[in-house]
Amino acid sequence: MLFFRVIFSTFFLLVCINTFAQFIDDFTDGDFTANPTWTGDDTVFTVVNSGGNNLLRSNKQIASTSFYLSTPSAQVNDCQWEFYLNLQFNTSSANYVDIFLTSDQANLLAPGINGYFVRVGNTQDDICLYKRVLGVNTKIIDGLDGVTNFSNNTLKIKITRTLTNVWELHRDITGTGANYFLEGTVTDASVLTSSVFGIFIAQSTNSFFNKHFFDDFYAGPIIYDLTPPAIVSATPVSATELDVLFDENVELITSETSLNYSVNNGIGNPISAVRDGLNFKLIHLTFANSFISNSPYTLTVNNVEDYSNNMVTNATVNFIYYLLSTANYRDIVINEILADPDPQVGLPNKEFIEIYNPGNKYFQLSGWKFSDGSSTGTLSSYILKPNDYLILCKSSDTIYYKFFGPVMGLNTWPTLNNTGDNITLQSNTNTLIDALSYSDTWYGDAGKKSGGWTLEQINPETPCTGLNNWKASNDPNGGTPAAQNSLYNNNPDTTKPNLTSVLMNTNFQADFFFDKSMDSLSLANATYTLNNGITVTLAQPIAPDFLGVRLDFFPTLDSATAYTLTVTNATDCPGNPLNNNTLLFGIGVKPQPFEIVINEIFANPSNPISLPEYEFVELYNSTGKVLLLDGLLFADAISSTTIPKGVLLPNSFVILCPSSNQNLYSPYGYALGLSSWPSLNNSGDNLSLKNTLNQIISNVNYSDTWYKNELKKNGGWTLEMIDPNNPCGEGENWSASIHSSGGTPGKINSIFGNNPDTEGPKLQKADALNDSTVLLSFNEIIDSVSAVFASYDIDNGITIASKKIDRKAIVLNLLNKLQIQTTYTVLVSGLTDCIGNSIGTQNKTQFALPEQAGPLDVVINEVLFNPRTGGSDFVEIYNLSNKNINLQNWKLANYDNQTFSNLKTISDTPYLVKPGEYLVLTKDTVNITEEYPNTKPGRFIQMPSLPSYNNSEGTVILINNIDEVCDRFDYTEKMHFPLLKDKKGITLERIDFNRPTNDVTNWHSAAENTGFATPGFENSQFQAGEGTDEMSLEPEIFSPDNDGYNDVLNIHYDFGEPGFVGSIFIYDNEGRIFRKLIQNELLANKGTISWDGIGDNYEKARIGIYIIYFEVYNLSGAVRHYKKPCVVGGFIGK
Repeated sequence: MLFFRVIFSTFFLLVCINTFAQFIDDFTDGDFTANPTWTGDDTVFTVVNSGGNNLLRSNKQIASTSFYLSTPSAQVNDCQWEFYLNLQFNTSSANYVDIFLTSDQANLLAPGINGYFVRVGNTQDDICLYKRVLGVNTKIIDGLDGVTNFSNNTLKIKITRTLTNVWELHRDITGTGANYFLEGTVTDASVLTSSVFGIFIAQSTNSFFNKHFFDDFYAGPIIYDLTPPAIVSATPVSATELDVLFDENVELITSETSLNYSVNNGIGNPISAVRDGLNFKLIHLTFANSFISNSPYTLTVNNVEDYSNNMVTNATVNFIYYLLSTANYRDIVINEILADPDPQVGLPNKEFIEIYNPGNKYFQLSGWKFSDGSSTGTLSSYILKPNDYLILCKSSDTIYYKFFGPVMGLNTWPTLNNTGDNITLQSNTNTLIDALSYSDTWYGDAGKKSGGWTLEQINPETPCTGLNNWKASNDPNGGTPAAQNSLYNNNPDTTKPNLTSVLMNTNFQADFFFDKSMDSLSLANATYTLNNGITVTLAQPIAPDFLGVRLDFFPTLDSATAYTLTVTNATDCPGNPLNNNTLLFGIGVKPQPFEIVINEIFANPSNPISLPEYEFVELYNSTGKVLLLDGLLFADAISSTTIPKGVLLPNSFVILCPSSNQNLYSPYGYALGLSSWPSLNNSGDNLSLKNTLNQIISNVNYSDTWYKNELKKNGGWTLEMIDPNNPCGEGENWSASIHSSGGTPGKINSIFGNNPDTEGPKLQKADALNDSTVLLSFNEIIDSVSAVFASYDIDNGITIASKKIDRKAIVLNLLNKLQIQTTYTVLVSGLTDCIGNSIGTQNKTQFALPEQAGPLDVVINEVLFNPRTGGSDFVEIYNLSNKNINLQNWKLANYDNQTFSNLKTISDTPYLVKPGEYLVLTKDTVNITEEYPNTKPGRFIQMPSLPSYNNSEGTVILINNIDEVCDRFDYTEKMHFPLLKDKKGITLERIDFNRPTNDVTNWHSAAENTGFATPGFENSQFQAGEGTDEMSLEPEIFSPDNDGYNDVLNIHYDFGEPGFVGSIFIYDNEGRIFRKLIQNELLANKGTISWDGIGDNYEKARIGIYIIYFEVYNLSGAVRHYKKPCVVGGFIGK
């Protein structure tokens, strides 16, 4: 409910009135159709709740229209009308409201109406009283223009008409009814009857829809004022002038009678009393005798009347006169700022600033202005006494701060930016009283910077302000509004300033900065000295904080040269001389490749020794030039970011880190925060620094193997470059830091040393990516410029059309096409690495155009599935075809639950295996080489991991690049030679490439005399099938002792047609069955079955003659019998 309702609820308890002739409606029932009943365009009005109050609101969504509501009312004489109105728009000739006090017709749109109405708004944006006679409008009270020219007009309007037809029109722009202003009076009796009271609305466009609000309608007897005026305040304006404010309008004659006012302490009656021309509550008194400063007085008032003839009797008010001074700079100071009140700590979640009077003078703040440059708030009348504080905030926020102390609300509040703002305090004569360019860096505390804490001035009495005189509050509530700051300290500042940084404007002008506010006069008159024959021609201190000075030079500076500036005779604001008065600086030139190098990497900051727990990369300028960082692109393999503006001085460092961590690394040296940080992978990443032409300046493809220390690899230690003059040394030129902090950001690396690269690049291999493209791979990073001009020769008439260089690789695009099953040789000359070493004799290699492999073009040839303790499995494959085959994107897999599983890529880069070549696949090449000395080292691919191979049984699946199964081997431990006592570390070898992979007789344990494995070369048990008869034996004499020589007997057959089922029985020399090798097994039309010399009872055959009996039959009834002898040989006694 609004304030007005309380008055009338009391009034109607005391006065009995004609209920038909008067009405009241505050819409508390949420209904305007009853008690009283409003009719008309009732479908375009609604009752809404706003802040707990029910209001009548317009609800018509049609432009350029008029609509109304009316309710019965016969009030026309000796009566009062009063109502609340909120128009949330600037009124105009097309957007206004008519409140009909009387009307002889309920339809307010009808012509010929007789009555009176108040128009709110119109061309003059005023509030006026009109009469309408026979439909003709006549303005009878013309209100003050511009009253409703606001985007939100909150009004209370009161109209009275006496029995003698005297009208008064009052309005209150606060909407409370406590501050009525008389718009005018008139006598008019043109209309003497009424039927209704009503609302008429005119609106134009949709921007005015639903923006008319009404409440607290009253039409009834005049509510007479029986209370005399009360004194609100007495305010000294000067030593002889006093302004007296009453709580209501006072009558002219009695209010301007000087004898009605008297001041004690010898002051007496005023010599004049003048009522204000606009505010009839305000009286201006002038005295002959002067007030004494800081002395108390009492004003007594008698016989002053209001318009209802209520007379003041012996009313008194106390006041103190202060001799006001004219304020100069820093007489009043901005002393505390709450720019970011969220999240709350203990203060209200509302912005404020505190001003403070540190001197002994009194200042009237009326008309003073607080501004942030974009908006300005004006201060009201208030005398700020010596050592007094005043809180300034938004008008609506004073309720939150009044409990802390004196507070003044500003109708226009300059919003304080969280990160920083330029704020000023000016007097009513526009004299600058105080100014600040605060920043969130002033907090000096990352936690407090995030909100809820004030910035406090440390010493309000010094004429010096700025960064060094402000910090985050230490008060547990987050600040000290209207009280002495928690950081207050008026001790003299004896800290010496330092020359810290420079910003180059042109090659003849630069801005130099200090870490404290400097004395502007000393900056203007200081001595500035530069080396290399440069003279300073002009010095201009930089306002408003004077943290810097702008210098002009002659002659112009050379961009690549580093200069030293020396400053003498400059002091800070309190007068302290410079501590550090020299600065090395320069303009900078664009860096060439490897002039700036990536020098240190903190990829895994977890569990740091003493460094911040955040990533960084350090760059180093290895030249004697000043180099520009502007626009350089810092990137990893998947993301990139641009380095902000800056220069890198000769032989100096810069620390790159995320922007949020820059303050943590600044104590270590020159740090630049990057807004978008490429996250560094712990295990390895490809970091590069490129210029705007995408040319590589520095590149490091690091790996966690570079730490060379398993403990440091796990986090908390940096990777450092050993020799920055060997920028392409990769792992051989990098190692973990040995510094006690875990790294050396911003200074020389702890492992710095001489580690030159004296060898030229080596051509490691060439791969034909397709019939027109060849990829050359080198052992180190090559110089891109030399690569452009180097010579590349390919035999067999191949011509090179173009080339593309990428770190350690060159892609050659060919003019004519490569042919399959042709071996080519490429020769490279004239190529250098990144520091200029020329390619040597290892400058040529062979390659071929690969063909697509099909099933069994490459076969599984040897498997180690049960390695010795600590060892690694391996799978050997063999190119059985006449094709050159590229193993890129081939895979090894297991078979589990009827599906392929645990797929592992063999190589994600081109890898050519030629016809008849063996290749070993393992995850630990070193282990296999150490375990089996006969290994062929050049025939390995080290994979990150292998599928899991069970020691007892499992499956090895070889899948090609188009996801075809190329070969499959289902092994069991029982396939090993049964007489082996320990099968660990012994491979299963394929006997014959051309026999089925899953023929269990086609596999045998590797021979002992080869070390139980033959990785990378021919199997110890290899025997190619050579039988030509329907049945033949090979060899006819064999020795099953696993020595790698004739360990198995191959039984070859060739029936000339398919469909035969066979059994093989082996008899000893006494005619006993020694081994049933196969029984009723479906056979191919030709093939081989091997016997390892072992009987059915797992005993080894004795030396002697054995009979191989082979019986076959088919469904046609054909039966064939074969019988051949063989000899099991060996050493006597074995």
